[in-house]
This record gives sequence, structure tokens and C-alpha cells, in this order.
Amino acid sequence: AIAAAAIGGASLMGGKGSIFGTILGAIVLGAMRNGLTLLNVQAFYQLLATGIIIILAMLVDRLARGKG
Repeated sequence: AIAAAAIGGASLMGGKGSIFGTILGAIVLGAMRNGLTLLNVQAFYQLLATGIIIILAMLVDRLARGKG
């Protein structure tokens, strides 16, 4: 849930987020995990990919807010 909110645009440092963005983030995460499963990617690498996407979403959020 936290990953979906972060990818959907909610700031993890507090602030604004939207239900639409969170739903979009959940869809992106679900599609990514489903695609990686269909490609027979190991569970460890699926978690690694999710973590990398969360870190990228946080970096984009910081740069967009002018704090980076």
C-alpha cells in the first residue's frame, strides 16, 4: 500500500496525494509484478525491482518539489 501511494505521487514526507494516483500506482505495481512473474523472474528480483521503482518515485518527488 505504501509503495502504491509513493508511486502514485503521494509524498512520503507528508503533503498531498490523491486516490486516483494511489490506484494508478497499485495498477502499475500489479502489472509489473504480473509481468515479471510471467517472465519467470525470481521473487528476490521482483522485490528488488519494486524497491528501485519506489526509490525513483521518491527522487522524482523531491526534484519536483524543489528540495533536491
